[in-house]
Amino acid sequence: MTKKLVFCLLLIAILLPATAQESGIRFFHGSWDEAVALAKKEKKKIFIDFFTEWCGPCLNMTLTVFPLPEVGELYNKNFVCLKIDAEKGEGRELAKRYKVHSYPTYIFVDPNTQKLIHRSGGNKPATDFIADAEGALNPKLSSVYLSEKYNTGKYDTNFLANYILRQKISGNHNVQKDFDKLIAMGAKLTDPKIWKVYMECIEGYNNPYVKEVSNRYDEFVGLFGQEAVDQKLAEATTYAPIKFIESLHDFDGKYYNLQTAELTSLFRQDKYDEAWTLVDRLTQDPKIDQSKFIKLLSFHTRVNPDYKDNELTFEQLAKKVKYTRYVAYNMYDRDEALPHYYYATALEYLIERAHQEGKQIPAYIYEKPTYGKEKYDMRHPSLKQKPSNKRK
Repeated sequence: MTKKLVFCLLLIAILLPATAQESGIRFFHGSWDEAVALAKKEKKKIFIDFFTEWCGPCLNMTLTVFPLPEVGELYNKNFVCLKIDAEKGEGRELAKRYKVHSYPTYIFVDPNTQKLIHRSGGNKPATDFIADAEGALNPKLSSVYLSEKYNTGKYDTNFLANYILRQKISGNHNVQKDFDKLIAMGAKLTDPKIWKVYMECIEGYNNPYVKEVSNRYDEFVGLFGQEAVDQKLAEATTYAPIKFIESLHDFDGKYYNLQTAELTSLFRQDKYDEAWTLVDRLTQDPKIDQSKFIKLLSFHTRVNPDYKDNELTFEQLAKKVKYTRYVAYNMYDRDEALPHYYYATALEYLIERAHQEGKQIPAYIYEKPTYGKEKYDMRHPSLKQKPSNKRK
């Protein structure tokens, strides 16, 4: 290896970490007073990510959203950015000053007055986090301005629609009453802007709008397309009772929601044998989106000895572990580690119970699965093996 090549490799090794670090938000590491002085000097606003060491959503934002180039470009250009632990040092007083009570909370501050200009929070996609910055940079989009105008009660439907959308972006999903008010003021669900608010901000089936869309299904499909209408009906009825789903117009996803509603009902009633029989049928049902179903099944099959699973008989526990295994074998999302963690802890608890009760672990735990993937790995069954480079 030549000296020139060695030099190039060393240079790449040095520059790559720096490049990766520069691509996202660059957080300032200094005191509050120093951050204020720097923001004044650079004529920027201040952005604060209030977090705690035990906050899972805080860590997720740090790992998935803050490092994105598009996020870093916007925030680094317009803000002096701080990460502040709300339970340590200056963080305690600053969290108290800006009334931080949940995590993560995002506070945007004018350094000249040190007053709050925009507030947001929560674990959110990059699009919403970018919109947070826009709320801090545009006075008419800031949470302070919107809240003050909203509290006057003097506004039109256009303002209220924008207010609801910005509330959702800021992490407030409790906007049902405001949407009801929007409709009461004369807004129509058939209006594209109001439909957008409904699609993005109103969740669940406990409202009159699901029935309205169902009863006027053809009209809404004509306005917004079948894919969008079916998507909304499917999302809204994910946790709806069976009778309510049955009462609706047919839509793509109705059959799936009916089947999973029945399964959830069986689990809630502790009718495990009937539930597992239904699982066996659904895992082989060609009308079911199996990847979606496996994610739902991962919730029902997780083993928790500190909750209700210590009340299961050994035989019931073993059957549950069988399906925990099925989920682990057949979930191919390489970024999703929880199903594999649940499988490991389930096996550990089954072995512990077998030892305590003098029971034999059933043979089906060791044997090849009767359906689904036979080999336990993260390789998707549609992915072929790479050809060998060895010469014959």
